Amino acid sequence: MRIQTLFANSILLFALACLALSPSATAQQTYSLDDWMTVSSVGSFVWSPDGTHFIYTSTAGDSGTTEIFRIALDGGEPVQISTNPPGRRPEPKQNMALSSDGSTIFFTSARYFQNYDNIFRMPATGGEAAQITFNDAVIETSPAPSPDGKTLAYFARTRQGTKLFLLDLYKPNDDTPNNAKPNSWPRLLEPGDMEERFPVWSPDGKRIAFARGGDIWIRDLDGSTSRRLIEEAYAGGNSSPVWSPDGSRIAFVSGKSGFSQIGVVHVATGRITPITYSQNIHSNVSWSPDGTQLTFVRNDDMGMSRHVVVARADGTGQPKLLTRGKSVSRSPQFSPDGSTVAYIESAGNRTAEIWKVPSAGGTPRQVTASMGKIDPADLSLPIEMTYPGPDNLPIPTLLYKPKDFNPNRKYPVIVRIHGHPGQWNHSFQMMWQYLVQKGFVMIAPNPRGSRGFGQGFHDLHIADYGGGEYADVMNVLDYLREQPYIDMTRKATWGGSGGGYLSLVIATKAPETFQAQVIRAPVSSWKLLAIDRFGGSGRTWTPTRTPRRERSEFGGSYEEIPNEYYNRSPLNFVAKVQVPQLLFQGLRDSSVPPRQSQVWAGRMRALGKAHLIDYVEYPDEDHSLRRYKATVRDMLVRMESFLVEHLRLPKPAR
Repeated sequence: MRIQTLFANSILLFALACLALSPSATAQQTYSLDDWMTVSSVGSFVWSPDGTHFIYTSTAGDSGTTEIFRIALDGGEPVQISTNPPGRRPEPKQNMALSSDGSTIFFTSARYFQNYDNIFRMPATGGEAAQITFNDAVIETSPAPSPDGKTLAYFARTRQGTKLFLLDLYKPNDDTPNNAKPNSWPRLLEPGDMEERFPVWSPDGKRIAFARGGDIWIRDLDGSTSRRLIEEAYAGGNSSPVWSPDGSRIAFVSGKSGFSQIGVVHVATGRITPITYSQNIHSNVSWSPDGTQLTFVRNDDMGMSRHVVVARADGTGQPKLLTRGKSVSRSPQFSPDGSTVAYIESAGNRTAEIWKVPSAGGTPRQVTASMGKIDPADLSLPIEMTYPGPDNLPIPTLLYKPKDFNPNRKYPVIVRIHGHPGQWNHSFQMMWQYLVQKGFVMIAPNPRGSRGFGQGFHDLHIADYGGGEYADVMNVLDYLREQPYIDMTRKATWGGSGGGYLSLVIATKAPETFQAQVIRAPVSSWKLLAIDRFGGSGRTWTPTRTPRRERSEFGGSYEEIPNEYYNRSPLNFVAKVQVPQLLFQGLRDSSVPPRQSQVWAGRMRALGKAHLIDYVEYPDEDHSLRRYKATVRDMLVRMESFLVEHLRLPKPAR
């Protein structure tokens, strides 16, 4: 076993990969790795109050991680407005919020583990950020400044669960150290045992709406008690409250139909006005400035594209599609004058960008430009398909072929396995495109348990984690055998998180099936995960995961069904592994503790299988292994060399 760290031997590995992928081995490549690393992506955005520009987060900065930028309404050259203290590791800026007067930006950033956020504040014109929460032992996130800018609401993951806090602030032009009111301590909004999350201020600043127990609650700040907002007949499964501009109504998302729907509730009465009711996922709702319209996103019927929709807020008329095609849109927001809807969109060959479209309908226009030196026209578009699971359940799938695909050639294939719960859709995947253009076919199934296809499809995995999903993924082999262009002697899996777990299940249940595996942050032992994640407080918290919750993917806790935990833990069956593995792990991972990978690599070595595993740790990385562009580059070099060695690219067709 080789345990390596970031950039160790990267130059040698890259040279070997370039040699193996010379024109004698594959088709001529248009783009270098340096070219690919010029691609960035937009994470989130807000309109400026005057509608002249956007403030957004992106990986385009020279720090190699997510920074905050400003760009004019019609595009042009963006300006980075966030900075990093000299001599310190730059950290991603996330969960961005803008004060109502547009003068101040709030965001979260984590110094230690990936989700252990604190809240920062900086001038919207740029400059040094000031930290305004300091507890690195808990997660403090979802900052929401009050309309008058004097108070900040947020929620924190504590040992008592998630609770809402208020923090008094000075106005932005005050020069108080850390921009916090002297001797002001964060105070609980709602004492007690109930958990609350995601605070949203009313436009007049007198009330806060928030999520509690699967429903929406309101708290008046005059000292009165909180109340559940929605009438009893529609209670439960409600989330994502958004106040109307006049404060009389709240738009929200309801999941009770099995597909999330958009509704409007009247604050005074709790009366509901349904806006959507269809077999599609709806989300990301927001209001027009005059309160007459809503915009949101809706999945298409296949479930792997999302489009921007505008609808009347009184529930009359038919919703109007503003975007179309095989793409994934999110976070639509009306401009301050209501004439335009801006949103983020990506597609199979285009990274996430800010786009805008007239709210009455028209031609969408791209605002940001994040593809760098890569031309989307040179990249492959995925093909939507399904294949039958073991019980003939249709498995929604995406298939990628090289841009210069030749049906008379034989191609190696990579089966891409997503995390749990997750979904493959038409969003851009730069690392996939890099490998596909090197001559690999990529197939990405959405097994039962995946998101985006309704609650029924998702819930098929309950009490059977690693069972039905495994069978669905393995059934893709029947489809691949029927394709004359697939070389079934050269197959790999690539999976992370839950997909990493399924990769280990495959390695122990079907040890001779694949010729290589690329694995990120897998679960190898459910018993160890129960101890790390749910046995007590610690670094393996996330904002919305309850530390005290029992692990129940298998139908009960470890104490109730220890045999299930044993049988579904690949660590107990390492002796069966025969496939070479490239295993990646970030040491700042707070979703899957690093020891899940460490014990797997250690067991492989102890059983004489060190020659089958390359184990790479990234000290600065989190669960995604995309916190820094340098990590993505290093992974691509290693993956390319590993896959070339074990799968061998075919010679060009003559």
